[in-house]
Amino acid sequence: MTSVRQRAWDFAMTPVTPEHRVDVEPVASMHGVRTVETRDGLAAINDPGTELVIWQRSLLPSLGNWLDRLDVATLPHLRVLVQPGDLRPALEPLLDTCGMTAGDMRDLLVDDIGWLVSAFAIITGSERVDVRLERVDHDACWKFHRDTVEARLVTTYRGPTTEWVQMAQAGQAIAEQKAYQGPLERLGVHDVALFKGNCAGPNSGIVHRSPPIAGTGLSRLFLCLNKQSEVSPDPWVKA
Repeated sequence: MTSVRQRAWDFAMTPVTPEHRVDVEPVASMHGVRTVETRDGLAAINDPGTELVIWQRSLLPSLGNWLDRLDVATLPHLRVLVQPGDLRPALEPLLDTCGMTAGDMRDLLVDDIGWLVSAFAIITGSERVDVRLERVDHDACWKFHRDTVEARLVTTYRGPTTEWVQMAQAGQAIAEQKAYQGPLERLGVHDVALFKGNCAGPNSGIVHRSPPIAGTGLSRLFLCLNKQSEVSPDPWVKA
């Protein structure tokens, strides 16, 4: 019998067809932006001229439904600097502390984060990855900005997804901020985005923001992966 984890892996690796998308218009081919259908396609971020790669994917429905039903108080808010192979033993005690009940669904979430951490480490040549899994219920990072990093991977497991603008509107969005009324793109539900930041070179980096949600009653569960830096926590070590 196929295991739950194997079904989740098979589902995650299956390209997302238009009929499987939820309330999201397909992202057109744009200057500096590429969309891909597999996790391996994220490596396109290393191509010159590519500023953003979007892996259009879906989670196993049972995992997505479980995450949406969780009590907000048990959504994790944690950060750890870890080698990809140590992610599970580093993460599980922190999830216990957050009150996220152990079980098949939590295992699937940790597996999914692990697959993304491994991919990010390979693509960016990182020995360790700075992992942030955050509960967001306010207007965090609401300003349009470029990340002060070489590269950053993000995905939203629950709630509204990251918003971004095309390269042509970048200057306008940064200048106008809340007054900006130009074209605005949003990641699809559970999409994975790999951005270049402004440390990747002159004029590099996609301008983006976290969706404003203050006062809406909505909560997000947001994953952000970075290379190790001076602001990273101390590396995780086995007890």
